[in-house]
Amino acid sequence: MKYINSKWGYAAVLILLATTVACGNESSTTETPVKETTAEAATTDTKADAKTESNTTDSAAVQVDETKAAELQAQFQGQPSKVVVASVAIAEILNELDVTPVGVPTSTIALPEKFKDIQPIGSALKPDVEQVTKLQPDVVLGPESIKDSLEKQFKPASLKTAYVPSDSLEELKLSTVVLGRVFNQEQKANEFIASMEQQEKDAVSQAQGKTAPKVMLLFGSAESFMMMNENTFAGSIAKKLGASNVVTDVLKSEETYLPLNMENVVTANPDVILLVSHGDPEAAIQKFEADVKKNGAWEKLNAFKNKRVQALDYNLFGVASIVKASDAYKEMLGLLYP
Repeated sequence: MKYINSKWGYAAVLILLATTVACGNESSTTETPVKETTAEAATTDTKADAKTESNTTDSAAVQVDETKAAELQAQFQGQPSKVVVASVAIAEILNELDVTPVGVPTSTIALPEKFKDIQPIGSALKPDVEQVTKLQPDVVLGPESIKDSLEKQFKPASLKTAYVPSDSLEELKLSTVVLGRVFNQEQKANEFIASMEQQEKDAVSQAQGKTAPKVMLLFGSAESFMMMNENTFAGSIAKKLGASNVVTDVLKSEETYLPLNMENVVTANPDVILLVSHGDPEAAIQKFEADVKKNGAWEKLNAFKNKRVQALDYNLFGVASIVKASDAYKEMLGLLYP
């Protein structure tokens, strides 16, 4: 998997993370891609050609990269009894595993209903370390993408931490398996993923035999946009449905997020342009269309000629979510293959 390898891109992702997971009464003018999980991932990652092994303790076990799984699980010393979670995506996984944390992040994205009375700890990017310390957790569980940032805050307080990846759908599956093992809930993890993967197969089957479009996935607002590759939540779902991501396949970029410029848009000439906007989606699309018109590229682009420039549902695609994957597949399928 490829990651953001520029300091600017990393900073942009971290800043926008604060806008995504901040309290509802907070606001931000930052206009760069949201990623609850991607900036600084571990050097060993899940790869399509990685050796996979099934969990021999359960015949229904999900196959994962066991090297990566073991690396992640090694962060935990036994089964934690008191967990603080600093990620909405990971909180959703814990809920599916019937694990109740003692602390959860504040967020504009709804947490599982069962967690509504759990002690809030502040935003994922800037948690209240004093509050976390008072909870006396066995471990603080956060997204691998912002490990460096969180470690700088938690290390001085001598808090035990662990981090799991949760950006793309495949990363979410891996983390679900790992946390199932950590909390002795392997059967729940396997059953949940099996159900989700069946829904995934149903969606993929509907795309089979159809002409795969070239898709450009954008994240941003009316002020700025970035292109996303397949290592993002929306990107991983589009790839599974057979779409060709122009960042990787046409522009040959290894960046997870790539700053948008009109030259790249013209070069890529996508069949479909889909936008995840953390602001007003209609305003964002209008601004993007205006920029394309200024550049004189309007009549050259397939997506504009065929009126296939649309906004994705932010509630489904704004933050990676394994529990929303089924609905995300349905929406993406309809947009890629109308």
